[in-house]
Amino acid sequence: MLFSKVLGRGKKELACGSYNEENARRELALMIILHEYPLSIVDHIGFIRFVAAIQPLFQLPSRNTIKKEILDIYADEKQVVMKLIDTNEGRVAITSDMWTASNQKKGYMAHYIDGN
Repeated sequence: MLFSKVLGRGKKELACGSYNEENARRELALMIILHEYPLSIVDHIGFIRFVAAIQPLFQLPSRNTIKKEILDIYADEKQVVMKLIDTNEGRVAITSDMWTASNQKKGYMAHYIDGN
């Protein structure tokens, strides 16, 4: 945990704390997933400068590294879902539906899992 003391004019002095680069990299991957950012965000100069200003110790991963992190998150979440499905005593029916919003050119797909 970080503790800070306000010095004025937006500056703070950090007293003690810890930094976990692995956790920071995972949080970056989760942000990219959540907001559907392109993997190239790690190459955007504005993002690079922003990250350096917040945490100079953080080494921004390459696109390939962040892609691997995202695939690892997917594999972890897939295992969670598979365990959840395995605990279901009944049958599982998965139905997909596809539609396009009238004001957008994007298609959307929904999946429904029915435990009954």
